[in-house]
Amino acid sequence: MTINFSEITIYELLALILAGIAILIPIVQWAWKKWAVKPVLDYLPTGRATLFFNQSGSYIRIEGVYEAKNKPISVKKIAVLIKRQKDERKLNLKWSSFISPVNQNMVGNYLQTIECAHPFRIEADSIQCAFTEFGDSFDSFGKTFRDNTAVLFGKILDIRNICNDYESALAKYKDSPEYKEARNILAKEFFWEIGKYDIDIKVLYGDINKVFSYKFSVEESEYKQLLNNVEEALLTPLKSAYGVKWDYHTVVVELH
Repeated sequence: MTINFSEITIYELLALILAGIAILIPIVQWAWKKWAVKPVLDYLPTGRATLFFNQSGSYIRIEGVYEAKNKPISVKKIAVLIKRQKDERKLNLKWSSFISPVNQNMVGNYLQTIECAHPFRIEADSIQCAFTEFGDSFDSFGKTFRDNTAVLFGKILDIRNICNDYESALAKYKDSPEYKEARNILAKEFFWEIGKYDIDIKVLYGDINKVFSYKFSVEESEYKQLLNNVEEALLTPLKSAYGVKWDYHTVVVELH
């Protein structure tokens, strides 16, 4: 069938053009969204990060959500690079776990759900909560800690046989050369000194690496709280032997 354009009215021609446009619009929209529009990932932090130091070393937990714009996004991995401004010392950490933002109060005790970090998908134009803890995936600090505390911790059984109470055991334990040497080594490994820090949150999605950059500061009072954990890391097995409660501290800083 052929159309003789000389025999149709201008109104019929206009109707044909509009019909063709109506057919083309969905095709163009699909092609544009398929090939031209790119997925965009955004990060919306709550502004809070928690600093830790214990037998696992220095590490951080960051609160925030990720937003996928235009298209679904599959987040493959997340890492952070933290740089101490005063001497440019760096701390590289990778995601280790997701922390539930919901606290459950069970008879006065607050419980949190912890999930191992893993790739996740965000649907187009939606958000995904990801309160993420970042740690040393190579356990380099853990190896240093174990190597330098093996002899010290091995003395606890002998001290337990000699000292009936925790206070006398503590005095004998801290007076040993192994304790003093281990404490000096851990103090050198301690990262959270007083000053300003730059932090890059590096996210891999698809074949795109995107970096979200922030700053935070550690004040003197916060430094002292975290530095307490150097000694606490060494006292933990002794306290456990005498049934004494552990006393680790964390610090919440503001991301800018």
